[in-house]
Amino acid sequence: MIENLHILIDNRPAPNQPDSLPFLTEHGLSIWFEKGGEQWLIDTGASDAFIRNALMAGINTSQADYLVLSHNHNDHTGGVEWFLEINKKAQVYLSEWILKSTCYSLKEGIPKNIGMDKELLSQYADRFIRYPQKNTFITEGVALLSDIPSVHPLPAGNRTLAWQLYDHQENEILPDPFHHEIAVLVLSDGGNTLISSCTHKGILNTLKAAVSFSGRPVARFIGGLHLKDKAETKEELIHLAGIIEREYPELQIYTGHCTSDSAYEILKQIIPKQIHLFHSGYKFGQFCQQIM
Repeated sequence: MIENLHILIDNRPAPNQPDSLPFLTEHGLSIWFEKGGEQWLIDTGASDAFIRNALMAGINTSQADYLVLSHNHNDHTGGVEWFLEINKKAQVYLSEWILKSTCYSLKEGIPKNIGMDKELLSQYADRFIRYPQKNTFITEGVALLSDIPSVHPLPAGNRTLAWQLYDHQENEILPDPFHHEIAVLVLSDGGNTLISSCTHKGILNTLKAAVSFSGRPVARFIGGLHLKDKAETKEELIHLAGIIEREYPELQIYTGHCTSDSAYEILKQIIPKQIHLFHSGYKFGQFCQQIM
């Protein structure tokens, strides 16, 4: 079963309650879970804040057995250096495309590099495992999915994101197809859990890849949906919610990070019992007990 599932860092603060801990927030995401006696970290946020939040939650990230970097953006890889300094054993999985490219934001009209710090790849060369564009188990019950089809439209927010291939003859900055994105699928008797930090390939495409790979429905989705404020129209979001309600009626979605408040509220109106908002320090308590 999956255990001790936490959101270590997120954009949103924890609700202000008398017994709440002062978890840090930042524009980034980091997720922790345990399965079969092994400890997993998905992304490191933008800084070392995820480590400090983990300590408040009673989690020792120096003991993680695996780190999976979901994609080549520094709000998910910015804490890697701090992680490698304290953790001497974890295998770090990342897409092979990260070694071939860097990424840019075009929001302000001038390309801004938002890719991973590539110096770490040579400084800690023995720690990184280059993962090809395929879907496969890397341990019993945990699979990495990086071959995600683009059957459904990708999030509109991707339009301001680009990449540059190092070996491209023209050295052009091109629209990012997100070949470098990896989702994590955790199998369990109580239903599969799909973790996709930013879901730049779109939730429908990522769900389709998970179901096709495992032959089983996804019970729970955890991660950002990359539905930026006003990037999709209200009609497009209503259409998306309608597909989820029709094709995945039992699915529970736990989202945050790059899911805007406006998009969340529209989805919540259509599928109120299927979508929930997480925050820094969010712990899946009873939820974990159900993933058996």
